[in-house]
Amino acid sequence: MATIEKRSDSNGSLTYRVKVRMRGYPQATASFKRRTDAKHWAAHTESAMREGRYFNSPESRKHTLADAIDRYKKEVLKNLTDASHRICHLDWWRKEIGMNLLADIHPATISQCKTKLGNTPSDFGRHKNRLRSDSTVNRYLASLSALLNTATKEWNWLEANPCEKVKRNKEPRGRVRFLSDSERKRLLAACDVEKDMPELKLIVLISMTTGARRGEIMSLRWRHVDLKSSRITLVDTKNGDTRSIPIVDPVTGLLSQWAKVRSIDENSYVFPGHSESNKGKPLDFDKTWRNVLVSSGVNDFRFHDLRHTAASYLAMNGAGIREIGDILGHKSLSMVQRYSHLCEDHKKATVERMAKAVFGGSAT
Repeated sequence: MATIEKRSDSNGSLTYRVKVRMRGYPQATASFKRRTDAKHWAAHTESAMREGRYFNSPESRKHTLADAIDRYKKEVLKNLTDASHRICHLDWWRKEIGMNLLADIHPATISQCKTKLGNTPSDFGRHKNRLRSDSTVNRYLASLSALLNTATKEWNWLEANPCEKVKRNKEPRGRVRFLSDSERKRLLAACDVEKDMPELKLIVLISMTTGARRGEIMSLRWRHVDLKSSRITLVDTKNGDTRSIPIVDPVTGLLSQWAKVRSIDENSYVFPGHSESNKGKPLDFDKTWRNVLVSSGVNDFRFHDLRHTAASYLAMNGAGIREIGDILGHKSLSMVQRYSHLCEDHKKATVERMAKAVFGGSAT
């Protein structure tokens, strides 16, 4: 909503001061000598705000998106466990609109890039040369949005994040891909012969037996590991909650062996990088993981599917939906419902035990 205030100075000169207020934006003000100019500016500003094109921060005219990406990599990404994927995403945005001033990056600009993302093949990882899925496009948008949020809230380079006005693609219903018995054996056998990264088998087993996410495992520090109680504490979780989960053999045995060669610093990562320059960072095992998948012959499988494998194994061995949700750290049971069909045998056995206890094996 715009208001125009008529003002006069000591010399009797008239000016018209405009104030524009709109939810989600700081108050915008300007002064003009003519009322018609004031009205025109107010209408233009209100229209820009409604369409998400209003960025009145002087800083947004001083910095390009490439400037923001460079600063984000230096100050923020180095502390994130999924940095390699985000760097890939942000490098794509740099190539497309990196030279644009932040003030010139509007929702329409991002939306056009989103369309291009979905219509061009990936140039990264094992999905290279394939068209990007809706889920992948959304991950690229999420990486850009995180950057622009930081530029808005911490650096004051923007008044608002234009990504918030861009509609995300509709993603397919989450799949449940888990390892069969033969696939599990082949995958672990392939990890056994991976001499350059012997800890990969332990990483795979932790995810397979606890359902921990990749980022949760890679952010583990030795202070989070209690071998006496056979528990690990996950701190950097997706939903922000800290949760403690039990570990069992063969994880406890391998983890005890791994602890014998660890750093004496309790704050060091359980799985640090191998090179001198990366020892203070989480291990990057993407290449070795892809090699193991190829050598084991396990197809159409992602590291995150180990989490589905853990949930599926739990369901098939008697765990209820709520128990699975607690172990995996889901706040909502709706995410766990995908495993409900695997719990049917357990439900039937539970009802049969109840009937036997109440009716003594007879329904009459």
